[in-house]
Amino acid sequence: MEALLRAFWGMIPISAIALPYAMLGWPLLAARRRRRLPARFAIATAGVDCAAALLAFLVFCLVIMPVGDSSDSTLDLVPGSDITAAFADDGSLWQVIGNVLLLCPLGALLPLRMRRLRTLSRVALAALLVSVLVEGTQYLIHCGRVTSADDVLLNTAGATLGAALSRRGWRSLDVPPPVPVAIPAQRRTICEAPTLRLRVPRSVWDKRYAAVAHPERQ
Repeated sequence: MEALLRAFWGMIPISAIALPYAMLGWPLLAARRRRRLPARFAIATAGVDCAAALLAFLVFCLVIMPVGDSSDSTLDLVPGSDITAAFADDGSLWQVIGNVLLLCPLGALLPLRMRRLRTLSRVALAALLVSVLVEGTQYLIHCGRVTSADDVLLNTAGATLGAALSRRGWRSLDVPPPVPVAIPAQRRTICEAPTLRLRVPRSVWDKRYAAVAHPERQ
């Protein structure tokens, strides 16, 4: 544990500097989203996004941070060798725990906001690709790290574990669709035309049609 703290002591001031920025960005992002989202969803989604961004930044800093005095990188592609050595008498079990926890928080948070990652298989595949990228970066920048196949497996397992732990809450931040306004059913009615009765004035009838109706009076 002491060796681990000596190797990564630089992460403590980096975390202390980055955390206030994340805490400041949370209410600002929530206030912006409240224009189009309910308050509950605006605050929750902003908190998840800020936490994911903070964790991704810390993982990036941890990856590029040099370890030890040597700048040479070591490549170990034999699966299981580092895990076996960690459980030996002189091994470091904290290294295994650290690799499991490296992507575990991101695996728990990202499915809350990315619907395409809402299966454990997709989370595992994404974590595998990210871990391969991380290990490849460590090997290329020569920061004194050991690029190991076991690290890739442990990182993938940690992200999948985090996704499994948060699986029940994946849909808790989905904004419900707006409720459509009920439109009353249209009723078609047939209006009957009013009966028109044409009434001829008596005076007109007497003068024009009296001779036709009563020819004997002529």
